[in-house]
Formats: sequence, structure tokens, C-alpha cells
Amino acid sequence: MCLFKAIPNLLISASFPFWICPLSFLEYTIIDLPRFLNISIAEFIGLFCYYFASLILICMSLNRFMAIYFPLRKVPSKIPYSNLSILVCFVFASGPVFVPKFFDCFFIYDPELGIFLSEDVNRCGKAMDSFVIYSIPALAVISNGFNAIIFGKLVKDKMTGISENQKQQRRMKWKAMYIQTVIQDFLPVLDIINFNLISGLIISSLWYFIFSTLSFVCIYAIDGAVMMFFYTDFGFYCCGGKGPKKSITFVSGVQNA
Repeated sequence: MCLFKAIPNLLISASFPFWICPLSFLEYTIIDLPRFLNISIAEFIGLFCYYFASLILICMSLNRFMAIYFPLRKVPSKIPYSNLSILVCFVFASGPVFVPKFFDCFFIYDPELGIFLSEDVNRCGKAMDSFVIYSIPALAVISNGFNAIIFGKLVKDKMTGISENQKQQRRMKWKAMYIQTVIQDFLPVLDIINFNLISGLIISSLWYFIFSTLSFVCIYAIDGAVMMFFYTDFGFYCCGGKGPKKSITFVSGVQNA
């Protein structure tokens, strides 16, 4: 699932140098762009990938939840649960793309404003914006809810057969993992806040661009940076470490009488 989480992140990040920047540099307008191409790219990047990434996070959280709370459950080998989960995410992520079409509403990119928006702002804009504003935080809350339950169980569970130092190290590791998941879950919410609140504080095209389209693209670069910080030695070095020390612990089965 990590691979399928990386794909929408990569596509959204790639839209900035290969679509957004060239259009702005060449001073294109909506009229200059083929309507079908504009709608296809905007809806794929701005809606499908946006929701697919959030839905994959829920699947990953649910998968961890099932592994922690039901470790001994029998899983039929003939049912590809991972593939089925990805298919469900694909279907639900397609909803925001295809459902508005029944109401003749489409999503486009405006090079002059530098933002993704509804093609008919007056008729469809408010409804589409409201759906994104409420649905993305809801998905983040669901995903983080599973992670919070997992973290609570891991911290409270008794760890037998290991030293107090090892117990402390495990708790610190679980704490770091939980912090990571919280950050990743709520990065899209930060983008929603930037676009709907902060972008309107100052009347400036540059300010609006930074806290709308640039924010939308950057949260996925930040997502990758968060994973690198927590899963590699990069975070250790940033915090002033000199490098991880490898240690070997021998456990003897002989006890003194």
C-alpha cells in the first residue's frame, strides 16, 4: 500500500513543474487551453489523486488496527485484501470526479489565478468547495482515530521478557510512529486551512498562489520529508546524533538457583 500512496503524491508533485509552472510562464489563459485536456488533468490531479492519497492512509491505518487487535485471525489466502482495499479506494476517489458531472459541474485549472477551481464558480463552486472542506478533514479524523486506538493499546500493553530500557525504547518508537501518522493524516487538512482561510488574509496574487496551489503541491513533498525523517537516519542526524550504534543483546536461558 505504501507504493500506491507514493503514486498520487508523486503525480501531484509532478504537476507543479510539468503543468502549473509552464502554463504560468507562457502566460496561458483558460481560453488558450483545450477544455477537455484542462478538465482531465485538473480532475485527475486536483480531485482523484487528492482523495486517493487520503483514502490509502485510512486503509493503512485499518490494516495496522486489524494486525494489532486481531493478530490470530484466520485470513483466507484466496482473498487479496490489499488489492481489494486499493480497488475500494479507487472507486471512492473516483466519486468526486464523476458525481459532479451529473450536475454538469467540472473542475479546471486557471493559469491566470494559479488555482484549481470549479469551471462554473457561481453555480457549482460553493457546493464543490464545501464537499472538499468537510470530506478531507473527515477522512483525516477517521484515519487518525484508528492510529490513536493502536497507539493506546501499544502503550498500555504489558511487555514481558525484556528489560526496562528496551521497554522505554519501544515506547519511544511507538510514540514517534504515532506522531508521524498524525502529521501525515492532517497535512491535507493544513492545505484546506491554507486555501480557505490564510490565502484570503492578504489581497495579493502571489500570496494567494502560495497558500493555494503551492500549498496543495508542497504538502505531498512534506509528506515524503516526514517519512524520510522518521524512517531513515536523517532525523537522527538533524537532532544532533553522531550515528546509530549497533548493539547485540545476548539472552541466556540459564537461571541461577
